[in-house]
Amino acid sequence: MSTTRNPQLIVQPPLNGADPLSLAAYNQNFENIRALNTLMWQIPLIAMTLTGGLWFGVSSVSKEGGLSLLRIALLGVAAVGDLLLILVLERLRHIIGEYLSWLEDAYPRGYVAATSTRWFNSSKSAKFSFQLMLGFAAAVSFVLLFQMMLTKSDTHPAKATPKAVVAWYDADAREIPDGYEGLDASDTHPELLRMIGSSKGLNILDVGSGTGRDAAALAQLRHQVTAVDPSTAMLRVGRALYPGNNARWMSDAMPALGKVTGTYDVVLLSAVWMHVPPADRRASFSRLLDLTAPGGRIYMTLRLGPGDVDRAMWSTSADEFVKLATQREAR
Repeated sequence: MSTTRNPQLIVQPPLNGADPLSLAAYNQNFENIRALNTLMWQIPLIAMTLTGGLWFGVSSVSKEGGLSLLRIALLGVAAVGDLLLILVLERLRHIIGEYLSWLEDAYPRGYVAATSTRWFNSSKSAKFSFQLMLGFAAAVSFVLLFQMMLTKSDTHPAKATPKAVVAWYDADAREIPDGYEGLDASDTHPELLRMIGSSKGLNILDVGSGTGRDAAALAQLRHQVTAVDPSTAMLRVGRALYPGNNARWMSDAMPALGKVTGTYDVVLLSAVWMHVPPADRRASFSRLLDLTAPGGRIYMTLRLGPGDVDRAMWSTSADEFVKLATQREAR
């Protein structure tokens, strides 16, 4: 005859004879402190993502007009965000400290205090390091913010002059060809080539010729090309890159184009119009029409989007160009 014993669950609490409920509370609080500690170490990653993203946004946004306010707002959000994260860290570390005190009281024998007499190895050194980093980032944002608010050129792009763009092209003349010459003229201006068709010997004026890519390509098609640019450095680049073509190189600028004479079958402006100040555009367009032969055409590409005060770029639109043409026709 056999007997069956009912199995019994025997709990051996490690907390100096504590009951199962106390053990459960201990385990729960231990998991809570682990989660809070993980969160605290994620704060620097959140801060770097927030601050870095906003700083990149500031560097990407144009300085023209109302967009300056957007740049100021981004820096403000970055600074305030870092300050708020400092408070979040303070609160998290306080809660973690409360849990640590409870765990020490609940199980002193198994509690690891990790005490140290050195300041850099104290129990709150990690928190202080994170807060120092966030405070420095906030200070940088505030400095940039105040500097931007005090810099008049950031909020008054109308003070930019055409001389600024000439100076920019003169200074970067060696680097600019790497971007422009990477594209073939036929790929950049297919509509221009279709407009010209099989015609030969056209008299073409390239205003703002830059590296001379378009002027050289048109000269190779047996057209008479006059390449005009206000930057003497860019004219030197054009002559050096295309020494064998028959293009005529000339230093001149809108709105006057005083050195340019005669009339032309095609007047070409590729990514140039945004450099013409709005106040000079009516006179510039009128001068371009005077240089266009009867039956001739003006071919222009526009850079759409906000301006850039550093390069003396103003915003453009197709509607504005049509309005100028309509006003001239009505005269």
